[in-house]
Amino acid sequence: MRKAAFLLVLATTGCASSDWARTESVPGGKLYIPKLYAPLLPGSIYPDKKVALLAKGRPAMVLVCPALGDCRKDEILNQAAQRGLLVLVGNEPKVDLLRTRAEADPERIGWLLVQPTEDFLRRWTTDGAQGAASAVIEPPPFPSYPSKHLLFAALLSAEPPEAGDGTVLKLYSPNNKGLLPSEAFRDAVEWLAGELGAR
Repeated sequence: MRKAAFLLVLATTGCASSDWARTESVPGGKLYIPKLYAPLLPGSIYPDKKVALLAKGRPAMVLVCPALGDCRKDEILNQAAQRGLLVLVGNEPKVDLLRTRAEADPERIGWLLVQPTEDFLRRWTTDGAQGAASAVIEPPPFPSYPSKHLLFAALLSAEPPEAGDGTVLKLYSPNNKGLLPSEAFRDAVEWLAGELGAR
């Protein structure tokens, strides 16, 4: 009986389908290439899962997680896969890599920064930094506001972070562990996908 139960568990885990067409280890991180499908009918938003498409010229998201802390990478990746985003994950990813990949559209690259340091935030959100838009989860105090499109997601507190012109500020009540709820991570990916024109 024990052997049969083990085989059943093994069979069900082997059948699990990945959200990604494939993943690759690349300099500075890991690249996730989404599964894409043709529309069920012309103009339909529903996919025909029998007709797979190659990812080409897709909007891309660079996910930068802290070395320690609450990144929830799996939640973010799940939301990104649902929206057909190409994702590069790493602590110091080589974003130039995306500009050379046929799967990515170099004009539609955004950043999702989780708990960045002030120096890192300044480097990747100021004018001249690469990327069309940035979503920042739990931002540090930030004295200047760049003109590029920004979303800040933070816990509701007595002193919420300041948001300059053109910055979207979303505040959340903590979950039962005192952390940002899953909705904050979902909203950040959804906002970024919208800014990048993901369909």
